[in-house]
Amino acid sequence: MTRTIVYTLPLLAALLLASGCTRPFLGINLFVVGERTALERQVLGTYEQIGRDLATYASVRGVNPDGTLSPPPELTESQQEAIAAMNNRRYNRDDVDLLLRTQLAGEGRNGMLVPLVDQIHPVEGLSAEFIRELIAEENEDREVILARLMETTPGVEDDDREEVEWILAGLNRDMAPQGSMYQRRDGTWRMR
Repeated sequence: MTRTIVYTLPLLAALLLASGCTRPFLGINLFVVGERTALERQVLGTYEQIGRDLATYASVRGVNPDGTLSPPPELTESQQEAIAAMNNRRYNRDDVDLLLRTQLAGEGRNGMLVPLVDQIHPVEGLSAEFIRELIAEENEDREVILARLMETTPGVEDDDREEVEWILAGLNRDMAPQGSMYQRRDGTWRMR
């Protein structure tokens, strides 16, 4: 019995290493989770709150059980802007993913969508003008979300903007489709 375990463990370790531990192995996803900084946990919590605000606002019933209209929940101006930006990003997600997959744009280290070609060309029915407008609109939405994160994350100061941008870039990179390009902290580009 001990002999079997001694021979099996190195074999199992070799299989795990050969798989790169990045793909499913026997139906199990293996990955290493690093420890997040306090700032990153706070920013991610604030980002999740924007998503909860969107879900709450979208799910409020307009009519009370007695038949009277109920007012929507009160939101600050920046909450409304962030909800609209999140909603718009969801609406544009398929087109943005197409730009990322075709590498016309990539995820920048500052959390913004960056054109990767000097001359934008039409792709899969999207005109070059539409693509330029889409990139600008996506970045406007990301700026609104970034402003909300800066405003509402506890302990975040103006000096932390670059770090908050990097955290937002990580979120965008994680949502980007395989084969898209992203910018590393040192400014170099890499394929996801």
